[in-house]
Amino acid sequence: MSVLTRFSLPLVLVLTAFSLGAAEAAPSETTAQPQAAATQIPFGFTLGDAQQPITSHVAKLGSDIVFPPGTFDGFLGGLTSTVPITGQLKIPPADGYFVAFRFMATTGRVEIIPDGDATGTATVHTGKDKDCKATQTNICADTDVTAKVFIKLSDVKVDGRTLDVGPDCRTAQPAVVTIKALVPISLPAPPVKVSSTFSTPPFAGCVGHEDVSRLLTGLVSGPGNTFVANLTLRCFSTGCKA
Repeated sequence: MSVLTRFSLPLVLVLTAFSLGAAEAAPSETTAQPQAAATQIPFGFTLGDAQQPITSHVAKLGSDIVFPPGTFDGFLGGLTSTVPITGQLKIPPADGYFVAFRFMATTGRVEIIPDGDATGTATVHTGKDKDCKATQTNICADTDVTAKVFIKLSDVKVDGRTLDVGPDCRTAQPAVVTIKALVPISLPAPPVKVSSTFSTPPFAGCVGHEDVSRLLTGLVSGPGNTFVANLTLRCFSTGCKA
């Protein structure tokens, strides 16, 4: 073996090992890079109007509660395919009138308290899609949104007499209200009627002179309650609150 061969072979091995190590350390061109933040398009809906106010039917009592107009404001994750949707539901309190045990007049203040943001998905359609014709707009979305809300009771009176329910009388767990609807996401837009059926969980914390949680649970809680309202697009992309 020549002197050149004896020195060049180890050098080749060292250079080869170094180049392989460098290749492993260098990022591959095909390595997935961090994705850019998803598009967040603000929107705002008014919930309830004179034609179809926010109405909740209490199945056990056979009575309706009519709430003042509310809002649903949030963000849509883009205008392509199926994207996430998040929003904040705000519904003012309302006074309800019921007939308990089929003969006893009962009144009370009903408050809807969101348990975090409403979340879901929206599948966006353009004006070329026949689905948008129903909304009379160029862009619409099939939405599937779930809101979790606590139902709080106060100022309860039975047959004209105050029933002390304390300051913290509400459902022990949030009620789950899911709304699926085809809604417009371009202006001007007509109102869209939305509805949902949900169960009211048992009440807890209804403690005044005594604990009446079980009494209210027996009167109000259970399945088959409904929520109905007109949903009207107020703003989209521009003109919405930050």
